[in-house]
Amino acid sequence: MVVALVGAGAAALRAQDYRVFVEGGVSSLHAKQYYQVYGASFASTYRTGNSFTVGGEYPIFKSLSAEGSYSRFRNNLAVTDYVNSTTPNNVIGYGIQGQRISLDANAHSGKPIKGVRPYLVFGLDLNRFEPTSGGAALAQSRGFNGVAGTVLKTDDRIGYNFGGGFDIGITRMLAIKIDARDHISRTPSYGLPTSATSSFGAYYPVTGKMHDLVFSAGFVVHFGL
Repeated sequence: MVVALVGAGAAALRAQDYRVFVEGGVSSLHAKQYYQVYGASFASTYRTGNSFTVGGEYPIFKSLSAEGSYSRFRNNLAVTDYVNSTTPNNVIGYGIQGQRISLDANAHSGKPIKGVRPYLVFGLDLNRFEPTSGGAALAQSRGFNGVAGTVLKTDDRIGYNFGGGFDIGITRMLAIKIDARDHISRTPSYGLPTSATSSFGAYYPVTGKMHDLVFSAGFVVHFGL
Protein backbone atom coordinates (compact mmCIF):
# COMPACT_ATOMS: atom_id res chain seq x y z
CA MET A 1 0.00 0.00 0.00
CA VAL A 2 2.77 2.45 0.97
CA VAL A 3 4.77 1.54 -2.13
CA ALA A 4 1.72 2.14 -4.30
CA LEU A 5 1.11 5.56 -2.76
CA VAL A 6 4.75 6.57 -3.15
CA GLY A 7 4.74 5.40 -6.76
CA ALA A 8 1.52 7.28 -7.50
CA GLY A 9 2.93 10.43 -5.90
CA ALA A 10 6.14 10.21 -7.92
CA ALA A 11 4.16 9.66 -11.10
CA ALA A 12 2.00 12.69 -10.38
CA LEU A 13 5.09 14.82 -9.72
CA ARG A 14 6.65 13.74 -12.98
CA ALA A 15 3.43 14.31 -14.92
CA GLN A 16 3.46 17.90 -13.69
CA ASP A 17 6.95 18.46 -15.10
CA TYR A 18 6.72 17.14 -18.65
CA ARG A 19 7.27 20.05 -21.05
CA VAL A 20 7.50 20.64 -24.79
CA PHE A 21 8.61 23.92 -26.31
CA VAL A 22 9.04 25.78 -29.57
CA GLU A 23 11.08 28.95 -30.00
CA GLY A 24 12.60 31.24 -32.58
CA GLY A 25 15.43 33.69 -32.32
CA VAL A 26 18.76 35.03 -33.48
CA SER A 27 21.87 32.96 -34.24
CA SER A 28 25.13 34.90 -34.01
CA LEU A 29 28.14 32.84 -35.13
CA HIS A 30 31.52 34.16 -33.96
CA ALA A 31 34.58 32.74 -35.71
CA LYS A 32 36.58 35.63 -37.17
CA GLN A 33 39.61 34.30 -39.07
CA TYR A 34 42.54 35.96 -40.86
CA TYR A 35 44.67 33.76 -43.11
CA GLN A 36 46.59 33.41 -46.36
CA VAL A 37 45.94 31.11 -49.33
CA TYR A 38 48.76 30.78 -51.87
CA GLY A 39 50.20 34.08 -50.65
CA ALA A 40 46.94 36.07 -50.90
CA SER A 41 45.37 37.55 -47.74
CA PHE A 42 41.80 36.72 -46.70
CA ALA A 43 39.46 37.05 -43.75
CA SER A 44 36.22 35.21 -43.02
CA THR A 45 33.37 35.86 -40.62
CA TYR A 46 29.72 34.96 -40.24
CA ARG A 47 26.66 37.17 -40.53
CA THR A 48 23.92 37.05 -37.91
CA GLY A 49 20.99 34.87 -38.94
CA ASN A 50 17.83 33.25 -37.60
CA SER A 51 17.23 30.15 -35.51
CA PHE A 52 14.27 27.82 -34.88
CA THR A 53 14.13 25.17 -32.13
CA VAL A 54 11.71 22.50 -30.93
CA GLY A 55 12.31 20.33 -27.89
CA GLY A 56 11.09 18.79 -24.69
CA GLU A 57 11.96 18.07 -21.06
CA TYR A 58 11.77 14.80 -19.15
CA PRO A 59 11.80 15.08 -15.32
CA ILE A 60 14.49 13.25 -13.37
CA PHE A 61 14.31 14.97 -9.98
CA LYS A 62 12.22 17.83 -8.67
CA SER A 63 14.84 20.41 -9.76
CA LEU A 64 16.53 18.52 -12.60
CA SER A 65 15.30 17.53 -16.05
CA ALA A 66 16.78 15.95 -19.14
CA GLU A 67 16.25 18.19 -22.16
CA GLY A 68 16.47 17.31 -25.83
CA SER A 69 16.07 19.70 -28.76
CA TYR A 70 16.46 20.04 -32.51
CA SER A 71 17.42 23.36 -34.11
CA ARG A 72 17.83 24.81 -37.58
CA PHE A 73 19.73 28.03 -38.25
CA ARG A 74 20.85 30.09 -41.22
CA ASN A 75 23.94 32.31 -41.54
CA ASN A 76 26.10 33.69 -44.33
CA LEU A 77 29.85 33.09 -44.44
CA ALA A 78 31.46 36.34 -45.62
CA VAL A 79 34.94 35.97 -47.15
CA THR A 80 36.99 39.13 -47.77
CA ASP A 81 40.07 39.23 -49.98
CA TYR A 82 42.63 41.99 -49.54
CA VAL A 83 44.63 44.02 -52.05
CA ASN A 84 47.38 43.92 -49.40
CA SER A 85 47.44 42.83 -45.78
CA THR A 86 45.20 45.70 -44.60
CA THR A 87 43.10 47.02 -47.51
CA PRO A 88 39.89 45.05 -48.26
CA ASN A 89 39.14 44.47 -51.93
CA ASN A 90 36.03 42.33 -52.27
CA VAL A 91 33.53 40.48 -50.07
CA ILE A 92 31.64 37.36 -51.16
CA GLY A 93 28.82 35.92 -49.04
CA TYR A 94 28.20 32.16 -49.12
CA GLY A 95 24.89 30.90 -47.79
CA ILE A 96 25.32 28.50 -44.86
CA GLN A 97 22.59 26.54 -43.10
CA GLY A 98 22.90 24.45 -39.97
CA GLN A 99 21.18 21.77 -37.95
CA ARG A 100 21.79 20.92 -34.32
CA ILE A 101 20.74 18.16 -31.93
CA SER A 102 21.30 19.04 -28.26
CA LEU A 103 21.08 16.89 -25.13
CA ASP A 104 21.16 18.92 -21.93
CA ALA A 105 20.80 18.77 -18.18
CA ASN A 106 18.29 21.41 -17.10
CA ALA A 107 18.60 22.56 -13.48
CA HIS A 108 15.64 24.68 -12.41
CA SER A 109 13.76 25.91 -9.38
CA GLY A 110 11.58 23.25 -7.77
CA LYS A 111 8.57 25.56 -7.88
CA PRO A 112 7.84 28.72 -9.90
CA ILE A 113 8.82 31.92 -8.15
CA LYS A 114 5.87 34.29 -8.60
CA GLY A 115 5.02 32.48 -11.82
CA VAL A 116 8.60 32.41 -13.12
CA ARG A 117 10.80 29.29 -13.31
CA PRO A 118 14.49 30.17 -13.82
CA TYR A 119 16.83 27.50 -15.15
CA LEU A 120 20.41 26.75 -16.15
CA VAL A 121 21.44 24.27 -18.86
CA PHE A 122 24.61 22.45 -19.88
CA GLY A 123 25.01 19.70 -22.45
CA LEU A 124 26.34 18.28 -25.68
CA ASP A 125 25.65 19.22 -29.32
CA LEU A 126 25.86 17.47 -32.64
CA ASN A 127 26.20 20.26 -35.23
CA ARG A 128 25.86 20.04 -38.99
CA PHE A 129 27.08 22.97 -41.11
CA GLU A 130 26.37 22.85 -44.82
CA PRO A 131 26.33 25.27 -47.74
CA THR A 132 23.00 26.20 -49.26
CA SER A 133 22.50 25.34 -52.92
CA GLY A 134 23.23 28.97 -53.76
CA GLY A 135 26.34 29.04 -51.59
CA ALA A 136 27.68 25.84 -53.14
CA ALA A 137 27.02 27.13 -56.66
CA LEU A 138 28.75 30.43 -55.86
CA ALA A 139 31.87 28.63 -54.61
CA GLN A 140 32.09 26.78 -57.91
CA SER A 141 31.36 29.72 -60.20
CA ARG A 142 33.20 32.58 -58.43
CA GLY A 143 35.55 30.48 -56.35
CA PHE A 144 36.38 30.27 -52.66
CA ASN A 145 39.51 31.92 -51.26
CA GLY A 146 40.48 32.80 -54.83
CA VAL A 147 40.28 29.22 -56.14
CA ALA A 148 37.64 28.68 -58.83
CA GLY A 149 35.60 25.49 -58.96
CA THR A 150 35.71 24.91 -55.19
CA VAL A 151 33.30 22.27 -53.87
CA LEU A 152 31.99 23.04 -50.37
CA LYS A 153 30.65 20.07 -48.42
CA THR A 154 28.71 19.30 -45.26
CA ASP A 155 30.79 19.47 -42.07
CA ASP A 156 29.69 17.74 -38.83
CA ARG A 157 31.09 18.92 -35.50
CA ILE A 158 30.55 17.73 -31.94
CA GLY A 159 30.37 20.53 -29.40
CA TYR A 160 28.84 21.61 -26.12
CA ASN A 161 26.57 24.37 -24.87
CA PHE A 162 25.63 26.23 -21.72
CA GLY A 163 23.17 28.94 -20.86
CA GLY A 164 19.94 29.68 -19.06
CA GLY A 165 16.60 31.37 -19.15
CA PHE A 166 13.12 31.75 -17.71
CA ASP A 167 9.76 30.09 -18.16
CA ILE A 168 7.12 32.71 -17.42
CA GLY A 169 3.71 31.23 -16.70
CA ILE A 170 0.71 32.56 -18.62
CA THR A 171 -1.93 29.93 -17.96
CA ARG A 172 -2.08 26.59 -16.19
CA MET A 173 -0.56 24.82 -19.20
CA LEU A 174 1.24 27.56 -21.13
CA ALA A 175 4.35 29.62 -20.47
CA ILE A 176 6.59 32.02 -22.36
CA LYS A 177 10.19 30.84 -22.71
CA ILE A 178 13.14 33.25 -22.85
CA ASP A 179 16.46 31.53 -23.49
CA ALA A 180 20.13 32.42 -24.09
CA ARG A 181 22.85 29.85 -24.93
CA ASP A 182 26.37 29.65 -26.21
CA HIS A 183 27.02 26.66 -28.50
CA ILE A 184 30.75 25.95 -28.88
CA SER A 185 32.44 23.72 -31.43
CA ARG A 186 35.49 23.63 -33.69
CA THR A 187 35.32 25.97 -36.67
CA PRO A 188 34.06 24.05 -39.74
CA SER A 189 36.13 23.90 -42.94
CA TYR A 190 33.32 22.55 -45.19
CA GLY A 191 35.23 19.53 -46.39
CA LEU A 192 38.31 21.52 -47.42
CA PRO A 193 41.82 20.74 -46.16
CA THR A 194 43.27 23.26 -43.72
CA SER A 195 46.63 23.39 -45.49
CA ALA A 196 47.84 23.47 -49.09
CA THR A 197 47.98 20.23 -51.05
CA SER A 198 50.45 19.30 -53.78
CA SER A 199 48.09 20.59 -56.49
CA PHE A 200 46.57 24.07 -56.80
CA GLY A 201 43.42 23.03 -54.97
CA ALA A 202 41.25 24.98 -52.57
CA TYR A 203 41.96 24.93 -48.86
CA TYR A 204 40.64 26.80 -45.84
CA PRO A 205 43.27 27.29 -43.10
CA VAL A 206 40.95 27.97 -40.16
CA THR A 207 41.56 26.86 -36.58
CA GLY A 208 40.10 27.35 -33.13
CA LYS A 209 36.62 27.40 -31.71
CA MET A 210 33.35 28.78 -33.03
CA HIS A 211 30.76 30.32 -30.71
CA ASP A 212 27.10 30.42 -31.71
CA LEU A 213 25.30 32.81 -29.36
CA VAL A 214 21.59 32.08 -29.65
CA PHE A 215 18.97 34.37 -28.11
CA SER A 216 15.43 33.07 -28.47
CA ALA A 217 11.89 33.26 -27.18
CA GLY A 218 8.89 31.01 -27.59
CA PHE A 219 6.21 28.98 -25.85
CA VAL A 220 6.25 26.05 -23.43
CA VAL A 221 3.36 23.64 -22.99
CA HIS A 222 3.40 21.79 -19.68
CA PHE A 223 0.98 19.44 -18.00
CA GLY A 224 -0.76 19.55 -14.65
CA LEU A 225 0.81 22.78 -13.34
